[in-house]
Amino acid sequence: MNFEFKSKYKIFDRIILGITFTFFPLGWLMVLIRVLSTHVHHSCKGRNHRLLGWCLVYTYLILMAFVYLSYDDFGPAESSEFGEYVFYFGLAMILPALAFFVLGGAADRKFNSLLSQYYHLVMERGINEIDHIAYETGQSPYPVIRDLDFMINERMLPFGRIENSILELEPEGYHQQYETNVDYEEYEDDVGDDEYDEDEYDEDEYDDEDSDDEEEDTHTKSKGPRMMECPGCGARIFVVPNERKECEYCGNVISM
Repeated sequence: MNFEFKSKYKIFDRIILGITFTFFPLGWLMVLIRVLSTHVHHSCKGRNHRLLGWCLVYTYLILMAFVYLSYDDFGPAESSEFGEYVFYFGLAMILPALAFFVLGGAADRKFNSLLSQYYHLVMERGINEIDHIAYETGQSPYPVIRDLDFMINERMLPFGRIENSILELEPEGYHQQYETNVDYEEYEDDVGDDEYDEDEYDEDEYDDEDSDDEEEDTHTKSKGPRMMECPGCGARIFVVPNERKECEYCGNVISM
Protein backbone atom coordinates (compact mmCIF):
# COMPACT_ATOMS: atom_id res chain seq x y z
CA MET A 1 0.00 0.00 0.00
CA ASN A 2 1.38 3.41 -0.98
CA PHE A 3 0.94 6.34 1.40
CA GLU A 4 1.05 10.04 0.50
CA PHE A 5 1.61 11.54 3.93
CA LYS A 6 2.93 15.10 4.17
CA SER A 7 3.70 16.60 7.55
CA LYS A 8 1.55 19.68 8.15
CA TYR A 9 1.92 22.74 10.33
CA LYS A 10 0.00 22.82 13.59
CA ILE A 11 -1.50 26.00 15.04
CA PHE A 12 1.54 26.29 17.31
CA ASP A 13 3.85 26.18 14.28
CA ARG A 14 1.96 29.03 12.61
CA ILE A 15 2.22 31.06 15.83
CA ILE A 16 5.98 30.47 15.80
CA LEU A 17 6.23 31.69 12.19
CA GLY A 18 4.20 34.77 13.06
CA ILE A 19 6.47 35.57 16.00
CA THR A 20 9.54 35.02 13.81
CA PHE A 21 8.23 37.54 11.28
CA THR A 22 7.61 40.18 13.97
CA PHE A 23 10.43 39.44 16.45
CA PHE A 24 12.79 36.91 14.96
CA PRO A 25 15.15 36.32 17.98
CA LEU A 26 12.24 34.99 20.07
CA GLY A 27 10.87 33.16 17.05
CA TRP A 28 14.18 31.39 16.48
CA LEU A 29 14.33 30.33 20.13
CA MET A 30 10.85 28.82 19.86
CA VAL A 31 11.74 27.11 16.56
CA LEU A 32 14.82 25.48 18.06
CA ILE A 33 12.85 24.22 21.07
CA ARG A 34 10.13 22.91 18.75
CA VAL A 35 12.56 21.10 16.47
CA LEU A 36 14.69 19.60 19.25
CA SER A 37 11.63 18.30 21.11
CA THR A 38 9.92 16.66 18.11
CA HIS A 39 12.65 15.69 15.67
CA VAL A 40 12.88 12.15 17.07
CA HIS A 41 9.53 11.45 15.36
CA HIS A 42 9.78 10.52 11.69
CA SER A 43 6.36 12.11 11.14
CA CYS A 44 7.67 15.53 12.26
CA LYS A 45 10.98 15.71 10.40
CA GLY A 46 9.59 17.07 7.13
CA ARG A 47 7.63 19.77 8.94
CA ASN A 48 10.64 20.71 11.07
CA HIS A 49 12.87 21.15 8.02
CA ARG A 50 10.30 23.37 6.32
CA LEU A 51 9.81 25.33 9.56
CA LEU A 52 13.53 26.09 9.69
CA GLY A 53 13.49 27.05 6.00
CA TRP A 54 10.66 29.55 6.41
CA CYS A 55 12.29 31.04 9.51
CA LEU A 56 15.44 31.69 7.47
CA VAL A 57 13.38 33.35 4.73
CA TYR A 58 11.51 35.55 7.21
CA THR A 59 14.73 36.53 8.98
CA TYR A 60 16.31 37.46 5.65
CA LEU A 61 13.37 39.69 4.71
CA ILE A 62 13.38 41.43 8.10
CA LEU A 63 17.14 42.08 8.01
CA MET A 64 16.93 43.46 4.48
CA ALA A 65 14.12 45.77 5.58
CA PHE A 66 16.25 47.04 8.49
CA VAL A 67 19.21 47.64 6.16
CA TYR A 68 17.01 49.50 3.68
CA LEU A 69 15.51 51.72 6.39
CA SER A 70 18.95 52.54 7.81
CA TYR A 71 19.81 54.68 4.76
CA ASP A 72 18.95 58.37 4.98
CA ASP A 73 19.56 58.86 1.29
CA PHE A 74 19.34 56.18 -1.35
CA GLY A 75 21.65 57.30 -4.16
CA PRO A 76 23.80 55.27 -6.58
CA ALA A 77 26.40 54.42 -3.93
CA GLU A 78 23.77 53.29 -1.45
CA SER A 79 22.05 51.21 -4.11
CA SER A 80 25.29 49.41 -4.89
CA GLU A 81 26.00 48.80 -1.22
CA PHE A 82 22.44 47.58 -0.61
CA GLY A 83 22.76 45.19 -3.58
CA GLU A 84 25.86 43.68 -1.98
CA TYR A 85 23.97 43.16 1.28
CA VAL A 86 21.13 41.47 -0.60
CA PHE A 87 23.54 39.16 -2.40
CA TYR A 88 25.66 38.11 0.58
CA PHE A 89 22.75 37.74 2.98
CA GLY A 90 20.97 35.77 0.29
CA LEU A 91 23.89 33.35 0.08
CA ALA A 92 23.94 33.05 3.88
CA MET A 93 20.20 32.53 4.40
CA ILE A 94 18.22 31.80 1.24
CA LEU A 95 20.45 28.95 0.05
CA PRO A 96 20.24 27.14 3.43
CA ALA A 97 16.47 27.75 3.40
CA LEU A 98 16.19 26.06 0.00
CA ALA A 99 18.27 23.17 1.33
CA PHE A 100 15.88 22.78 4.28
CA PHE A 101 12.88 22.72 1.91
CA VAL A 102 14.54 19.96 -0.12
CA LEU A 103 15.33 18.02 3.07
CA GLY A 104 11.71 18.38 4.18
CA GLY A 105 10.42 16.79 0.98
CA ALA A 106 13.00 14.00 1.24
CA ALA A 107 12.02 13.31 4.88
CA ASP A 108 8.34 12.98 3.94
CA ARG A 109 9.16 10.61 1.07
CA LYS A 110 11.32 8.47 3.34
CA PHE A 111 8.57 8.33 5.96
CA ASN A 112 6.00 7.34 3.32
CA SER A 113 8.30 4.50 2.29
CA LEU A 114 8.53 3.38 5.92
CA LEU A 115 4.74 3.54 6.30
CA SER A 116 4.33 1.28 3.28
CA GLN A 117 6.86 -1.19 4.70
CA TYR A 118 5.12 -1.22 8.10
CA TYR A 119 1.74 -1.82 6.49
CA HIS A 120 3.10 -4.65 4.33
CA LEU A 121 4.83 -6.35 7.29
CA VAL A 122 1.90 -6.01 9.71
CA MET A 123 -1.19 -6.38 7.55
CA GLU A 124 0.03 -8.61 4.71
CA ARG A 125 2.75 -10.73 6.31
CA GLY A 126 1.19 -10.77 9.79
CA ILE A 127 4.39 -9.80 11.65
CA ASN A 128 3.66 -8.25 15.04
CA GLU A 129 6.99 -8.52 16.92
CA ILE A 130 8.59 -5.08 17.20
CA ASP A 131 12.11 -6.48 16.97
CA HIS A 132 11.25 -8.35 13.78
CA ILE A 133 9.65 -5.26 12.21
CA ALA A 134 12.68 -3.19 13.22
CA TYR A 135 15.03 -5.72 11.61
CA GLU A 136 13.03 -5.84 8.37
CA THR A 137 12.94 -2.04 8.05
CA GLY A 138 16.47 -1.35 9.27
CA GLN A 139 15.23 0.72 12.22
CA SER A 140 15.80 0.49 15.95
CA PRO A 141 12.81 -0.66 18.06
CA TYR A 142 11.94 2.72 19.62
CA PRO A 143 11.38 4.58 16.32
CA VAL A 144 9.31 1.62 15.12
CA ILE A 145 7.08 1.87 18.20
CA ARG A 146 6.60 5.61 17.65
CA ASP A 147 5.81 5.10 13.96
CA LEU A 148 3.29 2.32 14.62
CA ASP A 149 1.59 4.44 17.30
CA PHE A 150 1.37 7.24 14.72
CA MET A 151 -0.22 4.87 12.17
CA ILE A 152 -2.80 3.71 14.71
CA ASN A 153 -3.65 7.29 15.72
CA GLU A 154 -3.98 8.33 12.06
CA ARG A 155 -6.04 5.20 11.28
CA MET A 156 -3.52 3.84 8.83
CA LEU A 157 -3.74 0.66 10.90
CA PRO A 158 -6.66 -0.76 12.91
CA PHE A 159 -7.02 0.13 16.58
CA GLY A 160 -4.45 -1.57 18.74
CA ARG A 161 -1.71 -1.24 21.31
CA ILE A 162 1.89 -2.29 21.83
CA GLU A 163 2.58 -4.40 24.90
CA ASN A 164 5.76 -6.28 25.71
CA SER A 165 7.19 -5.46 22.27
CA ILE A 166 4.16 -7.06 20.57
CA LEU A 167 1.71 -5.15 18.37
CA GLU A 168 -1.84 -6.23 19.21
CA LEU A 169 -4.45 -5.04 16.71
CA GLU A 170 -8.20 -5.12 17.08
CA PRO A 171 -10.21 -7.10 14.49
CA GLU A 172 -11.39 -5.51 11.26
CA GLY A 173 -14.38 -3.18 11.65
CA TYR A 174 -13.44 -2.07 15.17
CA HIS A 175 -13.23 1.54 13.96
CA GLN A 176 -16.86 1.48 12.81
CA GLN A 177 -18.00 -0.22 16.00
CA TYR A 178 -16.21 2.34 18.16
CA GLU A 179 -17.66 5.26 16.19
CA THR A 180 -21.14 3.77 16.50
CA ASN A 181 -20.74 3.49 20.27
CA VAL A 182 -19.52 7.09 20.50
CA ASP A 183 -22.44 8.36 18.38
CA TYR A 184 -24.89 6.39 20.53
CA GLU A 185 -23.46 7.88 23.73
CA GLU A 186 -23.72 11.42 22.28
CA TYR A 187 -27.33 10.72 21.26
CA GLU A 188 -28.16 9.59 24.79
CA ASP A 189 -26.65 12.78 26.23
CA ASP A 190 -28.67 14.95 23.81
CA VAL A 191 -31.96 13.21 24.50
CA GLY A 192 -31.66 13.31 28.30
CA ASP A 193 -34.54 12.48 30.58
CA ASP A 194 -37.00 15.09 29.29
CA GLU A 195 -38.35 12.84 26.55
CA TYR A 196 -39.81 10.42 29.02
CA ASP A 197 -42.93 11.22 31.01
CA GLU A 198 -42.98 9.67 34.47
CA ASP A 199 -46.64 8.64 33.96
CA GLU A 200 -45.94 6.74 30.72
CA TYR A 201 -43.78 3.94 32.11
CA ASP A 202 -43.58 1.75 35.14
CA GLU A 203 -40.37 2.37 37.13
CA ASP A 204 -40.16 -1.25 38.36
CA GLU A 205 -40.54 -2.58 34.84
CA TYR A 206 -37.49 -0.73 33.50
CA ASP A 207 -35.17 -0.89 36.54
CA ASP A 208 -33.54 -4.16 35.47
CA GLU A 209 -33.24 -3.06 31.86
CA ASP A 210 -31.61 0.27 32.83
CA SER A 211 -29.11 -1.55 35.04
CA ASP A 212 -28.12 -3.82 32.15
CA ASP A 213 -27.69 -0.81 29.85
CA GLU A 214 -25.51 0.99 32.38
CA GLU A 215 -23.29 -2.07 32.78
CA GLU A 216 -22.98 -2.41 29.00
CA ASP A 217 -22.14 1.31 28.56
CA THR A 218 -19.55 1.13 31.36
CA HIS A 219 -17.98 -1.92 29.75
CA THR A 220 -17.89 -0.19 26.35
CA LYS A 221 -16.34 2.99 27.75
CA SER A 222 -13.69 1.11 29.70
CA LYS A 223 -12.77 -1.16 26.81
CA GLY A 224 -12.29 1.18 23.88
CA PRO A 225 -9.71 3.91 23.40
CA ARG A 226 -10.79 7.52 23.76
CA MET A 227 -9.91 10.64 21.79
CA MET A 228 -8.17 13.16 24.06
CA GLU A 229 -6.67 16.60 23.49
CA CYS A 230 -3.03 17.16 24.38
CA PRO A 231 -2.76 20.02 26.94
CA GLY A 232 0.59 21.03 25.47
CA CYS A 233 -0.09 21.54 21.77
CA GLY A 234 -3.81 20.74 21.30
CA ALA A 235 -3.27 17.65 19.13
CA ARG A 236 -6.02 15.00 19.31
CA ILE A 237 -4.70 11.57 20.32
CA PHE A 238 -6.33 8.17 20.88
CA VAL A 239 -5.50 6.94 24.40
CA VAL A 240 -6.29 3.46 25.72
CA PRO A 241 -7.61 3.29 29.32
CA ASN A 242 -4.92 2.76 31.98
CA GLU A 243 -2.19 3.60 29.45
CA ARG A 244 0.25 6.52 29.50
CA LYS A 245 0.97 7.81 26.02
CA GLU A 246 3.51 10.37 24.83
CA CYS A 247 2.28 13.08 22.45
CA GLU A 248 4.26 12.67 19.24
CA TYR A 249 4.15 16.43 18.56
CA CYS A 250 5.25 18.03 21.84
CA GLY A 251 6.31 15.14 24.09
CA ASN A 252 3.68 15.59 26.83
CA VAL A 253 2.54 12.40 28.55
CA ILE A 254 -1.23 11.83 28.41
CA SER A 255 -3.18 9.26 30.40
CA MET A 256 -6.79 8.40 31.24
